Amino acid sequence: MNLRKHYLALFAVLLAIIVVFAAGCTTTTPAPSVPSAPASTVSPLVTSATSTPNVVGVWTGTTAGHARIEGFREHKTARYNITEQNGLAFTGNKEYTRADGNVYYENLSGVISSDRKIYIADHTSGTVIGEFIGPDEVELINLQPGDDAKAFIIHLTRQTS
Repeated sequence: MNLRKHYLALFAVLLAIIVVFAAGCTTTTPAPSVPSAPASTVSPLVTSATSTPNVVGVWTGTTAGHARIEGFREHKTARYNITEQNGLAFTGNKEYTRADGNVYYENLSGVISSDRKIYIADHTSGTVIGEFIGPDEVELINLQPGDDAKAFIIHLTRQTS
C-alpha cells in the first residue's frame, strides 16, 4: 500500500508541473502590426491546415530508379488514375510498362496527412511515400522490398483536360 501512495504522490507532482507549464503557454503577446499582403489566387489543390486537397484525376509523369532484376530504368509514361476520394483517403490504380514492353495495372489505396504527405499502399506489394511539390504536382518514392526489390522516384503532374 505504501508503494501505491508513492506513485499517487509522484503522479500529483507531475500533474501539477504539467498544469503550471500549460498555464504559461496560454498567455499571448500581441503581434507587431504588419501590413497585409495583397490577395492572391490559389489553386484548389493548395490547402490550409483545415482543408483537404482533392486528388481525384489522372496524374502523369516520369519515373527513374533501379530494380534488382531489371537494373536501372527510366519511364516517360508514369500514370496514376485516382478514381475516388473520401476525406483524406483515396483509391485508384497506377499504370506502368515493364522491361518486357507490357503495360501493367496495380490498384492502390492512399491517404494524405495533415502536413500534405502522401502515403500509398499498392494492393499487390510495395509502398509509395511522397508529397505535394506544387499545386498540381507531386513527388513520390516507390519502394518494394524482397526478391524483386525496386526503388523509384516518380514526378507526376495532374492532367487538366
